[in-house]
Amino acid sequence: MDRKTLPEILKDADSVGASQDQKVKKRKNREYKKCAKKMKMIGEENEKIEEENGFMLQMLPINQAEIKQQKADFYDSQNEIISEQESLVAALLQEPLVQDLLARSDQLELAQGVMFSPNANSDARVPSEDELKHRLEILSKEIEVLCNVMTA
Repeated sequence: MDRKTLPEILKDADSVGASQDQKVKKRKNREYKKCAKKMKMIGEENEKIEEENGFMLQMLPINQAEIKQQKADFYDSQNEIISEQESLVAALLQEPLVQDLLARSDQLELAQGVMFSPNANSDARVPSEDELKHRLEILSKEIEVLCNVMTA
């Protein structure tokens, strides 16, 4: 049997310890590299997101202006439709047959209360959403009263 001396045993123990230390260092080094790679990927992703956010911030005022214009166009269109319907109802009310039906109707008071609402068409500005809703409600009541009178 091979007998080793104490210095040889210590040397062997040091070399085993050194190789384990090297393995630990290599493992930690691999972990650091993986972590650094992940951090780099996250940083690149953050840069892309920041670029997208910057672009969206640039587009925001343009989109807001476009929405505002579309809203104004929509209200203008609704105003024209309601004004045309108000004109048609007013013309219908001028018809002698309709006036006669209204005079004979038990809904005459209601009809007189609802009819002849001021036409908001004379105003050149685009009405607000609330004004349009109010005019549409009045117009709907006028049409309902006319339908009730004509079908009675």
